[in-house]
Amino acid sequence: MRVAISFALIVMSFFLWVMPVTTAVYEFRTDQRTDTFTAATATGQTSVNTTLVKSIYDDDTATLLISSSLAGDSPTYSSYNTTTRKLLTTGLTANTSRTLSVSYDAAALNSNALDTLFSWWPYLYYLIAIVFPIAGLVAIFTGR
Repeated sequence: MRVAISFALIVMSFFLWVMPVTTAVYEFRTDQRTDTFTAATATGQTSVNTTLVKSIYDDDTATLLISSSLAGDSPTYSSYNTTTRKLLTTGLTANTSRTLSVSYDAAALNSNALDTLFSWWPYLYYLIAIVFPIAGLVAIFTGR
């Protein structure tokens, strides 16, 4: 019976490794947000500053997606100020007006306690996934 329970622990740990829990936790903690801005550039100017409504989650600018209503624009992220939430977008056509859409991940949880709990979850998850097979192997070899 003990060997069967130990084997079950090892099988459960395999399923823990296969499940995408850290991705699910990230998606639970964030929301995809899209801000729309009307932006105009002057003669010789190809960049514009905009202020995002919310902060980018964990200041991860890799989640930024910027699009323009003008076909000639190639908007790209240049810099982001974490304090003021100002985003500098370059690659715009000079002397025109357009609508910029900026999509990014923002924090979804308003509770600090819940956010703290979920920030520790990946570490606890990997600890459990490592301890389960070790406990199962120890139980098999020691007969406990």
